[in-house]
Amino acid sequence: MTKLKQLQIHLLDKHLAQVSVPETVQGGWIRAVRSSLGMSIQQLAGRMGVAKQSVARLERNEADDSITLKSLRKAAEALNCRLVYVLVPEEGSLQAIVQKQALHKAKDIVSAVDHSMQLEAQGVGNLQQKIKETAEELAKNPNSKLWE
Repeated sequence: MTKLKQLQIHLLDKHLAQVSVPETVQGGWIRAVRSSLGMSIQQLAGRMGVAKQSVARLERNEADDSITLKSLRKAAEALNCRLVYVLVPEEGSLQAIVQKQALHKAKDIVSAVDHSMQLEAQGVGNLQQKIKETAEELAKNPNSKLWE
C-alpha cells in the first residue's frame, strides 16, 4: 500500500473509531427531538418558515428514508441542532473492509489460476497459502481493481 493510501486509511479509521453511532429512533430524529423539546409541529413549521403539512411530510420522509440532507439540515437548524452524518464501516474499520475484499478477490484469482493449471496437470500448490499471499499483496495497494 502506498504511504499516502496507508495514511488516508489510518487517519480516517482513527476518526471513525471515535464515532459513537446511536440506535435509530422510531419515527425519526426530527419527531423525537421536536417532541422531547415540547415543540408542536406548528411551532417547528413556524421556525422553519413552512406550512404545518410540510413538517408532517418531512417527519414521514425521514421515517421512510426518503428525506434529503438539505431538508434534514434545515429541520436540525430550526431545532437548534446540528446535522452530523457519517459512514461507519460494518467491518469495524476501513482496513478491515480492504482486507476482507482482498481475501475475496484473492480466492477468485487463485481459484481461477488453480483450475487452469489443473487442466494442464499442474496446480498452484498450497491453495490456502497462495490465497493468503495474494490477499496480502492486494491489500497493500487498494484500488478500483480490488472491487471488480
